Amino acid sequence: MKLYINTTSPFVRLVRLAIAEKGLAGRVETEVVDPWADAEPFLRANAAARVPTLVTDGGTPIAEAFLILRYLDALVPEPSVWPADDLERTLTVAAPALGAIEAATAIIIGRKSSASFDTDIVGAKRHRTMREGLRRLDATPPRDFADRPDIAGFAALTAVDYIGFRFPDRDWLADLPTLHAWRDRQEGRESVTTTQPYA
Repeated sequence: MKLYINTTSPFVRLVRLAIAEKGLAGRVETEVVDPWADAEPFLRANAAARVPTLVTDGGTPIAEAFLILRYLDALVPEPSVWPADDLERTLTVAAPALGAIEAATAIIIGRKSSASFDTDIVGAKRHRTMREGLRRLDATPPRDFADRPDIAGFAALTAVDYIGFRFPDRDWLADLPTLHAWRDRQEGRESVTTTQPYA
């Protein structure tokens, strides 16, 4: 299999965390691409030129992180990204983390078209979504990866690290002791260290 990635995308990291936790890293080749360049054959695999995009062993392209996660769960059911046990709580915990990720990426992309994006009505709402998402994760953190790696943990880790990476002007966890402690406990796990975003 081949996974088209870039080194900063939080959606790529969600997929790479699942690949690592399912023991699939040795079966997936990664290729770094520039999603803004619309280069072939990446564009043939995904008309939207978005990462991540997975090409299966049979040559079938699967685009969009959540569709790829669904495929990976079918390929290797355990550990499940979407565990049947306690699924409602897992999805409830994952939601604000995913919202924070979406908001953070919207700001980064919005800045490409407007220098004042952060302070306009849309940008201000995206900043609020990031803050509130992290606050809710502090109130209700996911399980540790050592207990069960699932979408809630993948999303929380990705949100914390991506926001810290893209918005380094403040300590986002300074007033969130429970979330801070949760993130510290995940440190050193192979899937966590090998998927860190970098520019």
